[in-house]
Amino acid sequence: MRKILIGMILLCCVFSTPAQAATTLEILPTHRQDRFTWNKADLGGVPNILSELKWENLRIYAIKGVLRHDTGRKTFLEATGSFGWIYSGTNQDSDYDQNDRQGEFSRTYADAGDGRVLDGTLAFGWKLQENAKQQTTLLGGYAINTQSMTMRNLFIVIPSYMYGPYPGANTMYKAMWSGPWLGLEHWLEYHLPHYRGEAHWNLRTDLAHPVTNNHWADGRGTVVSLGLDHSLGKNWSIGAAIDYTSYTTSPGTDQVNLADGTSVQVPLNRVTWDSWAYRLTATYRF
Repeated sequence: MRKILIGMILLCCVFSTPAQAATTLEILPTHRQDRFTWNKADLGGVPNILSELKWENLRIYAIKGVLRHDTGRKTFLEATGSFGWIYSGTNQDSDYDQNDRQGEFSRTYADAGDGRVLDGTLAFGWKLQENAKQQTTLLGGYAINTQSMTMRNLFIVIPSYMYGPYPGANTMYKAMWSGPWLGLEHWLEYHLPHYRGEAHWNLRTDLAHPVTNNHWADGRGTVVSLGLDHSLGKNWSIGAAIDYTSYTTSPGTDQVNLADGTSVQVPLNRVTWDSWAYRLTATYRF
């Protein structure tokens, strides 16, 4: 992922036109709150929801950088990168033996306050309209969004005879959304990502390690933004913004990797990711 972000920045330099170029660099301290869920069916589709996992109230400190370089009077290239630390959150894991979340036979809670998020985009922009009062810019590009979430301090609620803490849990789930997108700057983006996920259930001796499950699906997503900027002179401006991100997948595949080297594929019903991001902006124009 780091190589991809470095490549994005280099592309902005390679395809620029120095005679017409203007470059801006934005540094954006960000605070996010995310929610992430997925559920799957059993082999043959019954029950229609066998397992469901929810990561809620994932609180994240992040820093984001945006590098923009004009390639003409109305066109530019833009590279962004963001890295964040999950410092708080919870996980719930429930299993059912009947359709529609009935017959819950297992439920655990875990501390999800550890992990990392990494995001990057490369975009081409075209200024459709630009004047003193209004600017309309069309952008298109490729985006990658990743979440790496760790679950520890497992607590069993169901079955009741096992109620209480269960030692040794160090479970990991990694998610990646990658694909093209199209949008209007500072307002709306529409994404068409491919989704991949990897799980490591470290307490499951019947499953392969280190990757116990692989997930694949196609998805869609939107990003809606609202922000304000204030100029501090020729080179500097400051501002604030709110971003709402909502991604979801179509039905996909959950590949369960067994300890004997074989695997079984069951229906992955849906993966969702929702995020609220609150950020400050400081922009410098070269």
